Amino acid sequence: MPEMGFVGPSYEAPSIYQDAQECINFRPEIDPLKQPGTRGIVALYPTPGLTTKVNLLNQQQVRGMRTVSGGQQMVAVCGPYVYVLSSNLTPAIVGQLNTSTGNVGITDNGVNVYIVDGAYRYTWRINTPTTASFYGSISGTTLTVTQVLNGTIAIGQALNGTGLSNETIITAGSGLSWTVNISQTVASTQIFAANTIAFTGAIANVTVGAVTYYNLTVSSSTTLYLGQTIYGSGVTLQTMITQIVTAGSSYYVNLSQTITSRTMYALNFTVIPSTDGAFTGGNNVDIVDNYFIYNNPNTQQFAASDALSPITQPLSFASKDGAPDDLVSLIVDHREIYLLGENSSEVWTDVGTFPFPFQRIPGTSTQHGIASVFSVARLGNSFAYVSRNIRGQGQVVQMNGYMPQRISTHAVEQTLVNQYIDDAIAYTYQLEGHECYVVTFPTLDLTWVYDATTQMWHKWLWCDNNNVYHRHRSNCSASFQGMVLVGDYENGQIYELDPENYTDNGQKIRRLRRAPHLVTDFQRQYFDELQIQFQPGVGTTGLSQTAATGFIASPYIIYPNATFTVPPNATIILGFQSAISEQTTTTLPQAMLRWSNDGGSTWSNEHWVGIGQQGKYKNRAIWRRLGQARDRVFEVVVTDPVKMVIVSANLKASGAEN
Repeated sequence: MPEMGFVGPSYEAPSIYQDAQECINFRPEIDPLKQPGTRGIVALYPTPGLTTKVNLLNQQQVRGMRTVSGGQQMVAVCGPYVYVLSSNLTPAIVGQLNTSTGNVGITDNGVNVYIVDGAYRYTWRINTPTTASFYGSISGTTLTVTQVLNGTIAIGQALNGTGLSNETIITAGSGLSWTVNISQTVASTQIFAANTIAFTGAIANVTVGAVTYYNLTVSSSTTLYLGQTIYGSGVTLQTMITQIVTAGSSYYVNLSQTITSRTMYALNFTVIPSTDGAFTGGNNVDIVDNYFIYNNPNTQQFAASDALSPITQPLSFASKDGAPDDLVSLIVDHREIYLLGENSSEVWTDVGTFPFPFQRIPGTSTQHGIASVFSVARLGNSFAYVSRNIRGQGQVVQMNGYMPQRISTHAVEQTLVNQYIDDAIAYTYQLEGHECYVVTFPTLDLTWVYDATTQMWHKWLWCDNNNVYHRHRSNCSASFQGMVLVGDYENGQIYELDPENYTDNGQKIRRLRRAPHLVTDFQRQYFDELQIQFQPGVGTTGLSQTAATGFIASPYIIYPNATFTVPPNATIILGFQSAISEQTTTTLPQAMLRWSNDGGSTWSNEHWVGIGQQGKYKNRAIWRRLGQARDRVFEVVVTDPVKMVIVSANLKASGAEN
């Protein structure tokens, strides 16, 4: 029995006796030049590792990320805080949300970033996020600065940082002692100061025809922008510019008030007030023809902002009305809005009508809804999502025109049967020519990946120190500055998906491949030899620890002809589990083989074989005298932080008298 079909995707059938294949932290790759049935037509490559690029200050869930139009800034939401990352990945807090958990929707129109978190909507006018950064604390209205990191602190700057209130502004002071406008208590933290637009203005009600407006007049020519928050002594909180009457001199705001002439400030981050549009919140947001499109949670409604503006008019909304189910999520594709409901979907397009510019396209309704708001992600020339309809749930589909097509397998769907999947989250990344739809089910602690290039599925899992698999660390993604970046679901770290890093930020990656059943008419077979063709020569030379002090796991095996050196004055502690870095020496990477003789119900002990030291390109990983069985399943695991590639496997077996 030569080539045995060892390499392949994840496919564990509802009964493991039909198929028990697993592919965890490997991704199949197809060689298009090889003929079907030849060795190595499909190989298994390691999934990318995680390399930390940014540690966000508050160390909470990274809820969403987006590269801003122009490619020089990236917005990330971590806990309640909105960060803007510069092109060199330096983060600055620019605002604060009213919520701290759950994924958020983010988009931009080149002028404003727009964020929705379910209950609220927010906007940030794209600009330089910070002009000064320093460490300080606030007691009452007194800001005490302990260390200036960069820039110059000045009156009129808006302050952001962990624990600070929105709309905090410096109103007086100098040197290391300043006065802010909002009384609060903030322990020492890093604070980011951003310039505001300072001006002298007044607010009064004006009547035009039968309509009363709230007019902000500016005494000197000062350019203000739609969606900016206005702050000044006596000005009502969440006062926002809603209309430009005469640029530089007259603007309308959203709240009625009478404010005499005084110094005011226009801020760039705004919590959009409840007076905007027909409803307050939004679960998901996208952009089409310069309109922000967002939905009203738990209803059929969705709305559109003004063009190139974060402002929404009261009548600029409509309902997904082709079926009675609520609208769950939406996405714009080919300049058309796909409205994904609980059990159905429909498509709308821009026809230029007023007050709402969109209408439903006849004949675009489908009988597939979406199971989770954030399971939708772009894929190829369309998008994919986890579907739900009146007949059931749990298929992953990709939109083909106006019709969804199933891309999940029975094995994927089996893991979702009778499970809670309403919290599924998805994103897509493209790396090494592979475009992958990554869908995580937090309640199930499970991450599946669909490779659109090979049309195969694999599992992508994080492994703890007890060798227990969990969902992957990534929670959201953005392509920024030539890197695919992902945000961690709990600790505020932003990683690069790094194909040259074979750890998850220092944590070992446990890669597993379980092969198909080996059955010959259920006749007894003797297995003489199994050879798995790994890419050889990937180990590093020497077993010596480079650090002065190290921790090594127990048991620790020193292999024949290898050395383990304890440097002078060093302490090596046996028995502690330690994180693995990219530089960790791995002299003889090991493959751990076990097998089942009853179709996958029970398993043998592990049998270890070396893959090959660095430069040993003729090394062969061979196991011999493997016993006999009528139904044999082989499984191999590798954990060493090296480039583990499985090209093929060969088996020598013989029949026996039965």
